[in-house]
Order: sequence, then C-alpha cells, then structure tokens
Amino acid sequence: MRTRQAPTTSDAPKKPLLEERKSEFSDEQVKESWQAFITMRKEQGASDMEQLVLGRVMSKLSETQVKILLDSQLEISILERFESELVQHLRKSLDNTFVTIEKEVSEEELTKNLYTSREKFDYMAQQNPALIELKERLGLDFDF
Repeated sequence: MRTRQAPTTSDAPKKPLLEERKSEFSDEQVKESWQAFITMRKEQGASDMEQLVLGRVMSKLSETQVKILLDSQLEISILERFESELVQHLRKSLDNTFVTIEKEVSEEELTKNLYTSREKFDYMAQQNPALIELKERLGLDFDF
C-alpha cells in the first residue's frame, strides 16, 4: 500500500502575507506623519492623557526606527494604549512596513526646594560668584 505525499510548498516561491515595502524616509517625513496622526487622534476625541503623549517629539532614529521622547513611565503606558494604531499609521504614511517605535524616557532633573536664606544665597552664588565678594564687602550674615 502506497501512501500519498502532500505536495511540497518549498518548490513554489513563498509569498509574504502583506506586500513588504521598505521606502526610505526622512526626519521631516516622520514629523509630518506624527502631526497627521495627532490631528487624527484629536478629531477622534483623544483624552487629556493621550494629548499629553501626543505633545511629545518624534524623530527618525534609523532606517526603520523612529524615536519618541517621553517624560515618564506613565507616558509609556499611555502610549501603549494606541501604539499599534500609531505604528500602522507610520508604516502606511512612510511607505515602510518595517517601521518600529523606540520609546525613550528623558531623565528628570530633580530640583531642590530652597527654604532658608543660606540655601537661597548659595544657589544664587553658584549662578553668580560675584555675590560672595559682595556679601563679604558688606559684611552680611545669613546665619541668624
């Protein structure tokens, strides 16, 4: 008894499910596409939280990557809610099916609140060292 073998598909060339496009794009095109997406989301009634993320800057990172600079981890979680829609929009408008998004969180500068006269003076003296000389000439003392 002979068994039938299924026809092998390795003989036929494999066809991708979607047509792959890898057009080059510029940083300016990324920004234009980002602005078009922002307009579209606002017309759809984007929430205040989404608008916070939509106000961020997007730029070209490499031939297939774009980068968005966010302020916090919270903004990353907000972006993840509509990230797939954004990627689809970018791929279509930039005519490149390999576009991906790199999310980067900028480092926040911690600012120290200045409470005492000494802290305020030290901060100002750091900005303008001539204040130290002025303080000494006038005989001022902040430790009272």
